[in-house]
Amino acid sequence: MSAWLDAGPNGATPGASPAATEPAVFEAEIETVAWIFDEVRAGRALPVIEAEAVVGSLYLQQRVMDRLRVSVVAHDDIVRYHATHAVNVAMLSMVMAEQLDFDAASIRRIGLAAVVHDVGMTRVPADVVTRPGQISQQERELVMAHPIEGARIIMAADLSMDLAATVAFEHHLKTDGSGYPRLVYPRAPHYVSRLVQLCDVFHALSSPRPFRPPWPSEIIVSYLNERAGFDFHPGLTGTLTSLITRHLSSAS
Repeated sequence: MSAWLDAGPNGATPGASPAATEPAVFEAEIETVAWIFDEVRAGRALPVIEAEAVVGSLYLQQRVMDRLRVSVVAHDDIVRYHATHAVNVAMLSMVMAEQLDFDAASIRRIGLAAVVHDVGMTRVPADVVTRPGQISQQERELVMAHPIEGARIIMAADLSMDLAATVAFEHHLKTDGSGYPRLVYPRAPHYVSRLVQLCDVFHALSSPRPFRPPWPSEIIVSYLNERAGFDFHPGLTGTLTSLITRHLSSAS
C-alpha cells in the first residue's frame, strides 16, 4: 500500500490517503538504493557512482514533473524501507533546496547527502529496527551510533564527500547541538544537515512503522512548527511546512 503527497500544480489529492491504483514512483531508484545498502551491509565500499546516478535521475524527474511526489511504502523488508526512505528524503531535500534558490550543482550535492544520510543503519541488525516493542539499552546505543558509522562509511568511500559525511553525522542533532551523537563541545549543525533532517523527519513520520501508524500530513506540519527553534531550524521549518500546507490547501 502506498500513500501519496502530491504537491503538483494539477490539484491531485495530497496527504496520507491510500492510493493502491497509483503506479509506483521512483521504483528503479529505490531498487538501486536497496542494492547500494546491501553492498555496504556486506562490507563492501559505498558505491558512490551509483548513488550519484540515483540523484541525477531524481533531479531530472523533478524538473520534468514540476511537482513533489512522495511515496510511502509499508514493507516488511527493512532494506526496502530504508531505500524508500532515502529516495524520498533526497527528493524532498532537492525540492526544498530549489525553493531556497540553490544552484543546480548544489541541489544535486544536497540530494546525494540525503540519499546516503542513513547509510549507517546498515550496521544495525534488522530485527532491532523492525521490533514493535521496546529495545534494550545496548540496542538503543547501537541505533544511536548510526550517524557516526554513516560518516565513516562515506568518508572511507570518497574523501570528497565531506558534505554527505557531515549530514550523516549531524542529522539527529538539534539546533543547540544536543541530540545524538553526543558532542563534547555542542555546536549548531550545518545548514544542509538541518535541511535534510526536516525532510527525514517528515518522511519518517509519514511512513507506517511496526511501532506506530503513519501520521497525517497536517499533524506533521503542526509538530514541525511546534518544535521549530528547538529541534529544527526555524527558517527551514517554515519553508517545508509552507510548501506542504500550500498544496494541502489547494486540494481541499
